[in-house]
Amino acid sequence: MQCRLNGIKISELPKFLAEDPDESTHSLQVVDPLDDSSPLFIPLSLTGVTSYFQVRKPTIAEWEDEAAYPHIDLTAEEPIWDPQSSDFSEMEDRMIDFRGQVLCRTSTARGGWLSTLCLRPFKSVLLMLRMMKILVCYSSPRHVFRAVSPKLRDGVPPACIVDGSLEQVKGEFRRKLKEASCRLKQTEPYSPWQNAAEGNIRELKKGAGRKMIKSGSPKKLWDDCLVLESYIRSNTAHDIYMLHGEVPETIMSGETSDISQFCEFEWYEWVKFRDSAVQFPEDSLVLGRYLGPSIDVGPALTAKSLNKMVVHRSTYRGLTPEEIVNPVDQAAMKSFNESIEVKLGPKASIDDFKDLGIDEPPILDRYEDDDLDGRMPDPPDEELDATPEVGDSYVNTERGPYGKGKVVRRKRDAEGNPIGRANNNPILDTRQYEVQFADGEVTELTANAIAEAMFAQCDEDGNEYVLFDSFVDFRRDGTALSLADQKVVVKGRPSLRRTTVGWLLCCQWKDGSTSWEKLSDLKESHPVQTAEYAVAQGIDHEPAFNWWVPHVLKKRDSIIAQVKRRSARYLKRTHKWGLEVPQSVDDALAIDKKNGNTFWADAIAKEMKNVRVAFKILDDGERPPPGFQFIRCHMIFDIKMEDFRRKARLVAGGHVTDVPPTITYSSVVGRETVRIALTLAALNDLEVKVADIMNAYVTAPTEEKIWTILGPEFGDDQGKKAVIVRALYGLKSAGASFRHHLADCMKHLGYTPCLADPDLWMKPEVRPDDGVAYYAYILCYVDDILSIAHNAEDVLRRLDKYFMLKPGSLGDPDIYLGAKLKKMKLPNGVEAWAMSPARYVHQSVKNVEKYLEENLSARWKLPSKAENPFAIGYSPELDDSPELDPSLRHTISLR
Repeated sequence: MQCRLNGIKISELPKFLAEDPDESTHSLQVVDPLDDSSPLFIPLSLTGVTSYFQVRKPTIAEWEDEAAYPHIDLTAEEPIWDPQSSDFSEMEDRMIDFRGQVLCRTSTARGGWLSTLCLRPFKSVLLMLRMMKILVCYSSPRHVFRAVSPKLRDGVPPACIVDGSLEQVKGEFRRKLKEASCRLKQTEPYSPWQNAAEGNIRELKKGAGRKMIKSGSPKKLWDDCLVLESYIRSNTAHDIYMLHGEVPETIMSGETSDISQFCEFEWYEWVKFRDSAVQFPEDSLVLGRYLGPSIDVGPALTAKSLNKMVVHRSTYRGLTPEEIVNPVDQAAMKSFNESIEVKLGPKASIDDFKDLGIDEPPILDRYEDDDLDGRMPDPPDEELDATPEVGDSYVNTERGPYGKGKVVRRKRDAEGNPIGRANNNPILDTRQYEVQFADGEVTELTANAIAEAMFAQCDEDGNEYVLFDSFVDFRRDGTALSLADQKVVVKGRPSLRRTTVGWLLCCQWKDGSTSWEKLSDLKESHPVQTAEYAVAQGIDHEPAFNWWVPHVLKKRDSIIAQVKRRSARYLKRTHKWGLEVPQSVDDALAIDKKNGNTFWADAIAKEMKNVRVAFKILDDGERPPPGFQFIRCHMIFDIKMEDFRRKARLVAGGHVTDVPPTITYSSVVGRETVRIALTLAALNDLEVKVADIMNAYVTAPTEEKIWTILGPEFGDDQGKKAVIVRALYGLKSAGASFRHHLADCMKHLGYTPCLADPDLWMKPEVRPDDGVAYYAYILCYVDDILSIAHNAEDVLRRLDKYFMLKPGSLGDPDIYLGAKLKKMKLPNGVEAWAMSPARYVHQSVKNVEKYLEENLSARWKLPSKAENPFAIGYSPELDDSPELDPSLRHTISLR
């Protein structure tokens, strides 16, 4: 039907049923875009009894190249497709008389009976609401024709219903409607339609008037306020039956109304927007007033803002609570209001809208507390430990080492009361605070979590750990030594005074902060960087530098070489648990060949089978998308402690990628939490099951734009380019991506994180056998999951639908967090869970015996029975005996 309304001729008769088939049989006939004089036939095929022709989605290049790929419109935009519409049946009925004979056919532009009367009629009230929205900005009736044009954004209605004013029934307005093929209808005086429209216009004016009075905007801005109020009313539900529960915008356009651009800001609200005309050092964010959305200007969510003039900007935001109370911003707002009053006149008052009957705003009685003789009640006496105060800065471990935050205020509920209560026991301290990070994000954290993060960034003396980035400036004061005063005579011999007094260097740290530090401190902590900066700035001849900089630069290569040797020795780990660990794919295959097995080869094949989904391999000659950064990927190897199986993992070289704004990693559940959870499981007679998520990180999408060249582990695809689309191990954001992905799944399953340990997830449950209410728990240690519930296995199987669990990993707990778990019965008959390192020690002894046999020709053996090597009361933290040589530590596999 839509094709025929667009002038497309359709032949549904299959060729094998036609008496004299030709190319027009069973085809679509359209105008040839390359030759208007001849038609173009699109042949149809059959599948069952359905006719169709094959299509595909064009590429962007094909779509934009209209010369090579002409565009053909098969369907008509109007009327909107509605299979339940009765319009077509009404038109069909008009074609025949009561005897079923065809009436005389009239010619139209499309060769049928299609006309504006045949289209679905617009409801009068909705039409008047829409026309009111279009005409509202024209103060003179003589200019009403400007609201009607064949190029209206929202389309042209089939009919326009107006009153008897000459501006609407004659002249330019009537001609414009005729050009748009819009029928003009005139109502009789005092008709119900006319009264309905006038009533809505009155409410529109009232709504705009209330906004102007409440905000104190000048009266001259009435047109912008009316436009905003019109948009709001068009996107607001009304008690009109013909709307059928929809808003007018949805009925008129046929699309779901989008209210995001109307509900973010109020009329004449304070905003700040970026103005390119402002030059450094002035702030590029200038103050303004919000006047409503700009529908036809700029991208989505562009708004009109009032500054010196009305401008259209998409880079705007509301004022923060801190800016509203800031004296500097308050002075700027006062100056802004004064300049607007001079330019546009005083603010609107209720006297300006007397004819609309706008009432004065109600005066409400102020709420007062009970009379306490003019004094506040005394707070209860509490002697509590030090807790986070407003203004404290700390590092939140969930946001990485550079996610610096500041405590802003106590978190309060809807009634303004502080959330949580203080307690001497940190676990029972439930107070919550709002914390703001450097990127503007505000989150809620408990006092216990804040205190833990604050202590984690300090040493035992309370000094904060920071990572040096670069020097940005230097200065000296009056106490600095001059060159003339540096030379002194000591016991008859000339000498140079050695001092750094009076010199300060401005340091930029990895968290983005800067601070002025003494040269004496930086000379000891970062001697090479300080010396190089002095030479670069040409101040190495100054008395504070000339006596030590040449020596440091001369020894620079030696210092750097020592650091590299230490790093290489630390990274060179060839054995684990007494077994040789390969360093590359070729090394792994060589070890397999030497041992006569395929352990490492099988581990590599298993890893590649699961991790290939993280790579989108590009075609030969295809370039990576713009803005993507190149990194290298390599295989790392490990040996699991549980069963000493070989493990291969393909990781990305995330150390070369750009540092994201907030570097985060996946947090893990604490050992104390595990012990408490197992105790609760024993007390409530609950099942305890464990499982391991297969290739955990790869299940989450990546947040970084990177590509790589595939290595030998990819077989035939080696050397090809690929885009990394999943959170591959080694990326800076991989841990955070998986942590957030898993948290979303936990919330979807109905679990909420514990305030004391966010990796403990809780869900209220009821035990079906006795109706006892309890909490089910899920403990997350990255990809190791422990479930505690009356149906713990069913919980993990439900989780398996979202994250594939490793085959055979679901079952009773054996080892968790490196400790052996075992259910035992106490002497009083109560069942409990026990954690023991027995398996770890047993396997370590076994590895030592194997090493002695293979490397020392069985000259040394461990005794079958041995006494406890530690004396009673032995305290390892007080042992000052020499440490074991690092090269022998892997021998006993204990650290």
